[in-house]
Amino acid sequence: MGIILEIGKKIVNFFVKDAAERRRFIAEFNYNASSGFQTLFVDTLYEAVSCEGNPAQDYRHEMSAPVWASGFAVIAKAGREVPIDEILTIGKIILSDQKLVRKMFVLHWDTLIVKDARTGKSVSWKIKDYLEFGGLLNFTK
Repeated sequence: MGIILEIGKKIVNFFVKDAAERRRFIAEFNYNASSGFQTLFVDTLYEAVSCEGNPAQDYRHEMSAPVWASGFAVIAKAGREVPIDEILTIGKIILSDQKLVRKMFVLHWDTLIVKDARTGKSVSWKIKDYLEFGGLLNFTK
């Protein structure tokens, strides 16, 4: 009975409590991406969406959303085509921001996907692999 209650809590948190925060996170990302494109700061318009994550178990973590909503995708929508080396760079930039990575983790995403909509080229990363524990958690005996 306890496991069913725990699963029920996780579902309620995901669909009720955290859904609004996920939408805000995506909206803020998209606002910043759109502003950068409009002001000529970047030459490609990117859009973030929640999508299906990688179903492989090694992508999953204890806070993962259901697979159909566990992916956070950044998709190049307009501008020039994005070559694979730039897709890799964009992913590395996102994953180097520890605050951003932790936010994605607690908002139940387990897969980061960067994709060019025109070419279909994409790369995915396991978000949990980019959580760095340091500061007070970094101690030795």
